[in-house]
Amino acid sequence: MDFQSVDCLQIQTRKRQEFNQDFTLLVLGSGKSFKVRESHQTNNGTVIAGQHCSKLGFGILLTREGSTLSFVLHSTKTTKALKQLRIQIENNYANYHHLLRVSSDGSTLLFYHESKTDIEIRNYNSLKKRGSLDLTQICRKFNLLERFNQIKVSLDFDFITHLGKTALMLVSKIVLVKNDSIDQAEILFDCSQLSIKERLMALKYNSDHRILFVSGMTSFFLFGFDDSGLSYSKHIACNQFGRTLRLLGWDPKEEFVLIGERIMRNNKENYHLIDYRASEPKTFSLLEEQLFMGSVYDSVNHRLFFIEIGVDERKNLLFTNLRDFREKYDLDEARHDNENALNISHYASLPPMSEAYAYYLMRTLNGMLILKPTRAADEKFLKDFPLRL
Repeated sequence: MDFQSVDCLQIQTRKRQEFNQDFTLLVLGSGKSFKVRESHQTNNGTVIAGQHCSKLGFGILLTREGSTLSFVLHSTKTTKALKQLRIQIENNYANYHHLLRVSSDGSTLLFYHESKTDIEIRNYNSLKKRGSLDLTQICRKFNLLERFNQIKVSLDFDFITHLGKTALMLVSKIVLVKNDSIDQAEILFDCSQLSIKERLMALKYNSDHRILFVSGMTSFFLFGFDDSGLSYSKHIACNQFGRTLRLLGWDPKEEFVLIGERIMRNNKENYHLIDYRASEPKTFSLLEEQLFMGSVYDSVNHRLFFIEIGVDERKNLLFTNLRDFREKYDLDEARHDNENALNISHYASLPPMSEAYAYYLMRTLNGMLILKPTRAADEKFLKDFPLRL
């Protein structure tokens, strides 16, 4: 089950018998929690992707069953299905790359499947196809056809609503494509021109602050836009952490990035905050040797959630509030051991769960904290997981 959408909790699928005891845990603001068993079934197939539009209160799920892909539009409050569209995909293998993105104004749905060579542009409410972007033409324009197979399995994109453009990640390049004219496509960024070796991993656009955030193997990149186009860019280098870092969260309002630095010998990680408001980004240590078990950053309420095991061996959800962190922690005078300065609070104790679960995928939605226990941590998937929510 893909955890890109918590709304998939109520629309579940046929599972093999050994997995029918799997569940998702919902933790309410009061600290109460309850399980949703995944043995609940419908005829929609396996949920493989999902997005939601908070402004409209709608969610969209992509499900797979055999050669059929289904788009299921539903209410995020009631989980009631509002509309469904089925399409046939001849080569619909389970491990094929696929993407769903919803524009910030809730008008447009972008969809890509690895077996195709185009990105579909659909109306979000009606699911009707309005057009498409030909990936082959785009790659030909930028002399990338020789890397086409690599692009098909690593493609990422997001919609820049106010410009009517789509930002696409094509291996080392970020390009902007006008939705009605590929001929006007332009290169926004090319990491191959950097003095250090870098590889782009994922991107996400924040419409409220008009910032495109791009994650690399050892760096992050910010691109700010105004009414006419690009207004500024910033490179946040994290070379000191090598390839052991992963993204924990991004807060475009408070202007910082949270990262985890893996400590391989004991399955733990250190949490760091990168303050990029100043011209030169500054890195501060937040928490040391946290269990590599699950975390999520809620950028709406500016809270970092993580799991710790108490003296009674129970798993506890803790959080720290990073709103106005510069005033709270006086980082201008801070040392690199800010852990003692953080105000950490207890959020909830988790119910007893099988030791077979090694990691908990987490996200927040509609005032709830959602945990999906998994039997193994896919570190490649987790490296930029917050950008896929």
